[in-house]
Amino acid sequence: MHPILKIALKLAVFFLTLLLVTRLLGWFTLDQIELWFTEAQNQPISWLVSIVVGLMLLDLLFSIPTIWVSIFAGFFLGFGAGFTAVLFGLTLAAVCAYEISTRWGEPLLNRLMPVSQERRRLHDDFLEYGALMILLSRSAPMLPEISYCLAGLSKMPRARFMLYFFMGHVPYALITTYAGSQSALDTPYPALVGLLAIYAILWSGAWYLRHRVR
Repeated sequence: MHPILKIALKLAVFFLTLLLVTRLLGWFTLDQIELWFTEAQNQPISWLVSIVVGLMLLDLLFSIPTIWVSIFAGFFLGFGAGFTAVLFGLTLAAVCAYEISTRWGEPLLNRLMPVSQERRRLHDDFLEYGALMILLSRSAPMLPEISYCLAGLSKMPRARFMLYFFMGHVPYALITTYAGSQSALDTPYPALVGLLAIYAILWSGAWYLRHRVR
């Protein structure tokens, strides 16, 4: 098994375990998140922004439905403020995951992948193909967190990581928050169209990646 796939599967098991725990406990459900936004809409705008940014950070561990958080941000904050809050939250989460993995991930990587040749291959291959993984990371749950951690573990240059992060996440934030700003809670049709557009674009890219890079 390729080292990137091997380490990604181990990280996926970790994140999936946390996801199952939160679902069993009833934490961070879509109804809960909508309720938090609804209750905060009459408060200062900083409350709504804090909810958006906080949920994006929590997504690093608990697989928050961030696409709906982005749509709610567009609806409750409007397109401009919602887009800014979502992109800031996504960026802060990505930087935190990358920096933590860069500074303290090496001992964990040595345990998860004790063979030095595999670690070198992980480093070299992720530097070559990891940019596409970061670009398409929003196409599936847990893939963003795995991509950020792999970028840090493989010591991808920060400038390159941020470049491909923004290339993949700015369109995501634009489409979801705009769709939310054009929707209503009782008639969410623009949001549903935005969801379909996002996944059509990302899954098409993933299909291309699957056939282009084995």
